[in-house]
Amino acid sequence: MATYIIMGSTWAVITIAFCALLIYRSRLTKQESDWIPLTDDAQEDRAIQSQTIIEMKTRRLTVPIRALGVLSIVMLLVMLGYWLYMGIMTPPPPPE
Repeated sequence: MATYIIMGSTWAVITIAFCALLIYRSRLTKQESDWIPLTDDAQEDRAIQSQTIIEMKTRRLTVPIRALGVLSIVMLLVMLGYWLYMGIMTPPPPPE
């Protein structure tokens, strides 16, 4: 029973981190703008620079998000496989 708790806790931590990164990335992309003002050179440069920073942050998050997503699915499949294995290998209780 302790194995199920450890695997479930590990899966929960991985999945929570995965969801947190997805939420953080969605908040970053909400700040992104399709429109950059072309009126003032300084304002235009600041807008371009802030968009570049947002794009760099979202690109940096791509690999960890993919890794945690795959790890979460793999951990879920391992838990399912272990549950099935234990169900098959455990003998049924003796009849009373």
